[in-house]
Amino acid sequence: MMPHIFFWLLQDFLSVLTGSFPMPEIFLLSLVYSLLTEGRENNVIVIWTAFLGGLAWDLRWVGFTGFFTISYTAVVLLVIWAWSALPVSGRTTSIIFFLFWGAQLIPSVLFFLTLERDAGTTFFVMQQGCAVPLSLLSTLLCYKRINSNN
Repeated sequence: MMPHIFFWLLQDFLSVLTGSFPMPEIFLLSLVYSLLTEGRENNVIVIWTAFLGGLAWDLRWVGFTGFFTISYTAVVLLVIWAWSALPVSGRTTSIIFFLFWGAQLIPSVLFFLTLERDAGTTFFVMQQGCAVPLSLLSTLLCYKRINSNN
């Protein structure tokens, strides 16, 4: 749980530092990474961490409770479901990438739907412009970790 707190704080620090520039979901990437690389016994801790991290993010930035709490928890549950539904032979780098990118995409789309059209489109495009390279980097690190464990 401690690495996730670090990534939550890093995401918060970068959000404060950059002002209105949208940050990718670094905290959520760390949660998905731990889901894909660690055992199933870690899943409950990651679900609770997503819930608490989303709640803290809502209280810190959004102003109403539930938006990121629900989206972070839903993303973690979807990743758990998708990863456990795949056979080991189907866990390719492209699937890993889409799990990371999907984790970035879902909160962004939900936030896009709450903003006015022009501001929301700009925010969404800028955030995804940063999210895709981070998703690729996370995919590379995850794939190396999975292969070193096998």
